[in-house]
Amino acid sequence: MRVSVVMPTRNAQDYIVQALASVLQEREIALEVVVIDDGSRDASRQRAESLGDERVRIVDGPRRGIAACLNAGLTAARGDVVMRCDADDLYPAGRIREQVEWLERHPAHDAVCGSFGTIDAKGAPVVRQLESGAAECLDLETELRQGTVRTHLCTFAMRRAAVERVGGFREYFETAEDTDFALRLGERGRIAYLPRTSYLYRLHDESITHRQRDVRRMFYLQMALEFQCQRLNRGADALELGTAPAPPSGDGSRASSAGAHIQDLLIGQAWIDVRERRPRAALVHAWRAAAASPLRPAGWKTVLKVGASLVLRRGGARAR
Repeated sequence: MRVSVVMPTRNAQDYIVQALASVLQEREIALEVVVIDDGSRDASRQRAESLGDERVRIVDGPRRGIAACLNAGLTAARGDVVMRCDADDLYPAGRIREQVEWLERHPAHDAVCGSFGTIDAKGAPVVRQLESGAAECLDLETELRQGTVRTHLCTFAMRRAAVERVGGFREYFETAEDTDFALRLGERGRIAYLPRTSYLYRLHDESITHRQRDVRRMFYLQMALEFQCQRLNRGADALELGTAPAPPSGDGSRASSAGAHIQDLLIGQAWIDVRERRPRAALVHAWRAAAASPLRPAGWKTVLKVGASLVLRRGGARAR
């Protein structure tokens, strides 16, 4: 099988070389990386070209948003299997080979995916990855048809025929185009989930997640879910019928920062550590949460609450 990795790119000069290197480390699988330069004003294109790897092809994007950019990549892709990697993120070693070999052994499945980890702007892990060592996979199509999106679309390896059946990404979506695509993919075929990290998602303030206003971002996510309910109940959604609602404007909300996002992840991990009786890890994650966004009180409250819960638990253990 030949693999096409589609990489949408706009002003990612600080990360694109690392992103490409993480994909190009795969040498055992026939591979191409289609970089879609969607109007970069920095050195992203030049840095991609500087690698001098014949497996990298650069095409011009249409400059109409992320969905149109991705569709340009799908049109240019030549592979039997299609994957996505954003220009600021990373592939773990061995991911491409493992997923391709899995698809070769399971011809009835249209796609296979995995879990993902988070890294900060410098590439350091945000939280410790806790993975199941089980070899068994899960079929996700039932979850997806219920509106549950377990993982990121960038963890998916998809057969080209399945991608073509879905019909590409829909330009209505400024964000959540990946959620909309995954839900539609799950309505049309079988998707397996392997409990391994298949993607490293970078949290930084220049990503669209942290540049777009929260209300607008949540609107598109909600629309992806509502459209699925409409398709399953009526056979078509409002977007297909030309009656999709316009997104909110002038709502006055602010985009959330990468620091706040990282803090929330670390707070969650601290309480997981408390529940699973890892006191040292709980305190480390609580202090890291406070440091990630020191002006937000949530981090400091977590330090106090985690510390108090551990003291109380230790006192209770001594009393017994």
